[in-house]
This record gives sequence, C-alpha cells and structure tokens, in this order.
Amino acid sequence: MPKLDVYMNGYKVGIFARDGTGSHQFHYVDEWLSQPGNRPISLSMPLRHQPYIGDEVYNFFDNLLPDNPEIRNRILARYHADSTQPFDLLAKVGADTVGAIQLLAHDVAPGNVQSIHYQTLDDTELEKILNGYQTGAPLGMLAEIADFRISLAGAQEKTALLRLKDQWCLPQGTTPTTHILKLPIGKIQSHSHTIDLTNSVENEWLCTLIAKAFGLPVPECFVVKVGECKALAVERFDRRWASDDRWIMRLPQEDFCQVLNIPSAGKYESHGGPGILQIMHFLLSSAEVDQDRYDFMKAQVLFWLLAATDGHAKNFSIFIEADGRFRLTPFYDILSVYPVIKAKGLHMRDAKLAMGLKGSHGKKYAIEQIFPRHFLATAKAVGFDKTAMMHILQELSASVDQVIERVTEQLPDDFPQEIQATILDGLKARSARLTF
Repeated sequence: MPKLDVYMNGYKVGIFARDGTGSHQFHYVDEWLSQPGNRPISLSMPLRHQPYIGDEVYNFFDNLLPDNPEIRNRILARYHADSTQPFDLLAKVGADTVGAIQLLAHDVAPGNVQSIHYQTLDDTELEKILNGYQTGAPLGMLAEIADFRISLAGAQEKTALLRLKDQWCLPQGTTPTTHILKLPIGKIQSHSHTIDLTNSVENEWLCTLIAKAFGLPVPECFVVKVGECKALAVERFDRRWASDDRWIMRLPQEDFCQVLNIPSAGKYESHGGPGILQIMHFLLSSAEVDQDRYDFMKAQVLFWLLAATDGHAKNFSIFIEADGRFRLTPFYDILSVYPVIKAKGLHMRDAKLAMGLKGSHGKKYAIEQIFPRHFLATAKAVGFDKTAMMHILQELSASVDQVIERVTEQLPDDFPQEIQATILDGLKARSARLTF
C-alpha cells in the first residue's frame, strides 16, 4: 500500500495512504497522539487511534490541491503522477501546502525544519516563474527547478515564494514559502458575456485595503511588477517567524470545505455547500466566539457593499490550535464585480453573493435585491444578536466616506482609474441603502 508521511513543523503526525481499491485513508501515529500540545490535522478528523477511511480523508487532502482541473493536469504532466487523485498529486507536490501540513515520502526524514535554505531570484528569474503557466508549468514550478514543490488551493493561476529582507527567494528543502503571488485572472468568456478581470490584481488589492480600513483582519499584500508581468503578493498568515527568528513555522489551518467535509466542487451554497447558518453555528465553538461571529457577519455586509461574489466556503478558514481549539483566520480573496458591470460584461441583476441571506420567501442571493432587513432577518435566524447586527450596519454606513478617503490616499498615481472609480463609486452607492 503506497504511503506518505504527514508532518507538522518537523513532527510526524500521521500516515496518508491509498489501498488497492484506490480508497484514501489516514491515521494518526502514536507519538503524535501522546505529544503535548497536539492537534488534529482537520476538525473533521479528531485525534483518535482508529484510522479514518472515507470522504473526510479524500475531501481534506483533495482541498489542499488547486480547484482548476487544468492546473491539476499540468501537475500530472510535469511530475508524471499516476493520476489526478489527491494521493498521487500530493506525492509529487505536497512538501509545501496550505497550513502546516507537509506530505513526504514514507520513512524519509524531513530534515531540519528549524533552518532556512534558499536561492535568491533576480528579476529575470522571478518573471520567468510568474509566467511559467504560459509554458505549462503548474504553480510556477518550472522544469529546471527540481526541488521546488508546492500545492496551493483555488482556481486562479498563482505561485508561492519566500521573501527575505525585500528579496524574492526560492525556498529549498523544508523551508516554507511566505507569500502567495496571484496572477491576473484575465478574461472569462461565456455564451452571453465577457467578464474582463485583466485587472484582478489591482481589484483584489483595493478590496483588501477597503476591508482593512473597515476594521476587518486581512493579510498584508502589495502589487509586484517585473518586466511585463504583474502579480498580487499576499503575505501568508499560515506562516510565522519562530521566537528566535531563525526559522519559519507553518501554522495549522483549514478552510470550511475541509472543516465540514465537503468536496471543493461544493464550495458554493448554491452547489450544496455551507451557508451563513452552518458557519455561524460552527463558530459558536470558536476560542474567539464573539469576535469571530461579529467579524463573519460584518464580512457578509461588506461583500454585499463591494459586490464581492466569491465569499464561498473555501474562502473562509480557521486556525487549528492546541487540543483542537480554533479561531477564524483573516479574510482573503476579496474581489469586486463592479468593474465588470458593463454593456458586454456582467449585468448587475446577475451579480449574486456566494452565501444567501434570509428573505420572506427563501434565500436572497442577488445583490440588487438585498437590503438591511435581510441581514437583520439572517442574524435572527443564526442566533446573532440584533443589537450587534444593527451596530455593524450603522458602523459601516458611518465609515464609508472616511474609508474611501483613506484608501484613495494609499493608491499610487498609476493605479487603474476604472478599477478605482467603479469600486469606490459602487461602494458609496450601495451604502446608501444602509440609512435607516
């Protein structure tokens, strides 16, 4: 039976295996079960001696991989994997994943994780990595870089690198990446319209600045331009320098598809994924229950104000702490559709939130049909205090002008005017509905 050893920061946690029928299974090793400060790799697989055999194993590990089938096929081709099944792909690229998980060959020691090894990159090398997808390289893993193996979830073209003292570096050995670099999404063609996201880098950066200005926790990010290439560099919040500043720790985390044992294809509520009710109920057990539930509901209102339609289950995550405690991570992947609302683009009536709000007749997804009363009804349905929900609505309403002024001052002179105008004007116009 082929096996992979699962590590967290140098500690062997368990064994991931695939049996002769292709079924995926996982079990925790005894050393980890007796380790002080231990924790599960997923809240869907609590610590226990018995092995896990079932959907929770497949879905957890599958959600570590890119959602995009094309990127998975490129990983298969690049590394001659046996299939696009989670075990086969992670056997090739599981050395650096989201969270703390490292998947390594069975019975092969991971080396000294409490050290940093890397190769610095010049602009030419960086540009080549960022443009790697154009030549079939998955996640920037070029054919000539044999030791660079990473896995990143999501559908977008991206890579991850190490950044030390303002210098981009290629991590080596067990050294983790510290930043995710996201490429422009480009144009998405459908039978009825074209969604032009060639400026998705600036769009996401602006939306992140707005969320931060409204007081929501978000990762630090900045635009990288090298040669003819641009990308959004997002500082990983699942990485942290050790107290001695000699090495970088991987922090255990998982997204809500992993938490709730849902395949990545079910990340949208309309496709069977979780909605506000399920996540708010789950957050009742958070180590920061009041703050996490408040921030989650505040994020739902902000997504509506920004017409940010991609707030699905994979775009919310938790940190997993000792003894299975957990709390929300910062918010990420916030992208507005205001810039693509145009004659040949998306019509505003078609813009929908990923998670619906409670209406008088079922769920409300369409942004144009949502009003403050729907947030209040949703708050009541999920057991969230009405006074707190009113405070969120009033807080956002009162802050809009100040937020717009603050983020405008942060934008460089060459920031795309259309992105700035459509998002900030859209935010201002939508916020008019918050008046009571």
